[in-house]
Amino acid sequence: MTTNELKDYIKENCGNPSIGIAPMDDFSPEEMQSLEKVNRIMSSNTPLMSADTPILQPREFMDNAESIIVLGFNAFFGRDYELPGNPPRGEIMNFFVNQDCVNYIAGQTEKVLNFLSDRGYTGIPIATGIPIKIMAARSGLGRYGKNAVIHAPSKGSWLALNAIFTDAPLEADSPLDDDCGECNLCQKACPTGALSEPYKCNIERCLTLHALYNKGTIPQDIREKAGTCIAQCNLCLDACPKNKKLSIQREISNPEDLVYPEIAPLVNMTDNYFQQMFGASFLEFIIMDKKYLQRNAAIALGNYRDPAYISVLVEALETQSEEIVRSAASWALGRIGTNEAKAALQNFLTRDPSTSVRSEMRCALDSM
Repeated sequence: MTTNELKDYIKENCGNPSIGIAPMDDFSPEEMQSLEKVNRIMSSNTPLMSADTPILQPREFMDNAESIIVLGFNAFFGRDYELPGNPPRGEIMNFFVNQDCVNYIAGQTEKVLNFLSDRGYTGIPIATGIPIKIMAARSGLGRYGKNAVIHAPSKGSWLALNAIFTDAPLEADSPLDDDCGECNLCQKACPTGALSEPYKCNIERCLTLHALYNKGTIPQDIREKAGTCIAQCNLCLDACPKNKKLSIQREISNPEDLVYPEIAPLVNMTDNYFQQMFGASFLEFIIMDKKYLQRNAAIALGNYRDPAYISVLVEALETQSEEIVRSAASWALGRIGTNEAKAALQNFLTRDPSTSVRSEMRCALDSM
């Protein structure tokens, strides 16, 4: 089996993904330092990560590994909504909420594994625990854009990346040397300044980190710039010229009620509603508890600033047991800032049993 035979098979039979072959080289000291920093930041936001989790070198993932096959599947489903719209909708990437997407990638990857096995080689798919973007850049599949996201020639950066470690002695590809030139549209599009340094992302200022991983209070300045983001922020992807005129992924379903959910119903959703919408999805795993999605939805309504949704936020103050939801609803009422919103905050200021929620209410009243 030659490397070209493998690539030809993948292109013709596995959804025509972008393909690159990475060597088994160790991470550089600079890469290790960066990865350790990311671990520390992520662990301070979510219990899913630990600061002392060891960073494994590529060779530690598989005995006798010779090569890493990196695949970039088309994850562009079009932009069907002018967000936020009316009523306001948020956006959640298909991969987070649609099992069809997971099954598709798993099925295409399985074809590659079978191709290797039929020729006497072993392959192990690695979905987590590896810095997949570093592997993609090494493999020549694509290169980092100024938004620190991998983009591939002719396929842009709407990619679902996957890696297969194999004992097949494949020929490694060379990293791409083209860059974004003078273009900085993604940096301009970032509302929080997370992309102020080109080709790097300050994840502590990234909306995606706070919406999906932050299990505490979202900082005030981040809230104000979050717009109607309820999960991951895609503004830098939308701004990138390399993401124009992309082929739309047609082999995977795109359930609009999950990918573009209405925001208001999320604020006071029941456990049953959350499970019906997002149960057993990757979103449920990452976000861990519906209260964080409720928090995000309340903040989004505050930034939408339509007084028509004051009743939704007042309902949250009346009915929601989680302090983080009531705090976000209080902030959102202050953001809307009408007399009706002010009266609601003054009413609940003497009734809410939580010191932290009452403090949020006072701040909201002071902001009016």
